[in-house]
Amino acid sequence: MDTLTAMSVFAAVVENNSLAGAARVKNLSPSVVSKQLAALEDRLGVRLLNRTTRRISLTEVGSAYYERCKRILADVDEAEIAVSQSHAAPRGRLRLTAPTTFAHRHVAPHLPEFITRFPEVEVQLLVNDRIVDLVDEGIDLAIRIAGLKDSSLIARKLANNYRSIVAAPEYLAKYGRPNAPADLNQHALLTYPPGNPINDWHFVVDGTETVIRAQGTIMTSNGDSILKAVQAGGGLAMLPSFMTGEHIKNGRLIEVLGEYVREDVPIFAVYPSSRHLSPKVRAFVDFLVDTYGAHPYWLADV
Repeated sequence: MDTLTAMSVFAAVVENNSLAGAARVKNLSPSVVSKQLAALEDRLGVRLLNRTTRRISLTEVGSAYYERCKRILADVDEAEIAVSQSHAAPRGRLRLTAPTTFAHRHVAPHLPEFITRFPEVEVQLLVNDRIVDLVDEGIDLAIRIAGLKDSSLIARKLANNYRSIVAAPEYLAKYGRPNAPADLNQHALLTYPPGNPINDWHFVVDGTETVIRAQGTIMTSNGDSILKAVQAGGGLAMLPSFMTGEHIKNGRLIEVLGEYVREDVPIFAVYPSSRHLSPKVRAFVDFLVDTYGAHPYWLADV
């Protein structure tokens, strides 16, 4: 007996609540369906279904077996789809979401090149800072810059995301440079509003990890607003390298306390584990990994 076939027939009987319904779905005769069920029960040595002339119901062990069958059959289907599409050309609409500041700088500018390489793909980029439910909202892929807590998602690291404390040269010329994390209480800080965990700044001092909860003289919920205020000489801020790298390179910002700061929340591409990695998703993730590189371009020569 083909076990997978028998499991599939059994699942079809349960889902259609009859042997006749399963026979129609599987394009088999009712007698073949009945023989498959009988053979499966004989092999397992248990009764999976209670059958009368009017209805079919699962036994207790049958209910447990059905749940396992569903998972196994779904895994088999997904594996076959993944293999059959592994060499297929990427095509169709790719719906992805990314945080605002990262999307503007490091996703949207690269989309024309991606479309040039894969002309049969149409990209829909949804830019927002909330955590999107990928399954409920029909999103193929999300770029996330945070610790990943949802175990139902598959993640692939795209790049490191180092953060550093920066200030404008004018601010440092006027107020001086902090020489140690303890000096921060003598400076104006620019932060997110109270309660945001990103205001916890991580350092290593004399071999010991230290966390300082930064309290801003200016607070805003948007990273770009913090960056603008820093560039205007408003104080010190802890910001990600994908925002500050180019400004440090051209001298418009200066990094301070670099020998103490220990901040890295990697950038990930995530997608639902319940879906196979389609050619369009695989192509886009590979494209971003290649574009950013092992040492992201925004860090070059910093």
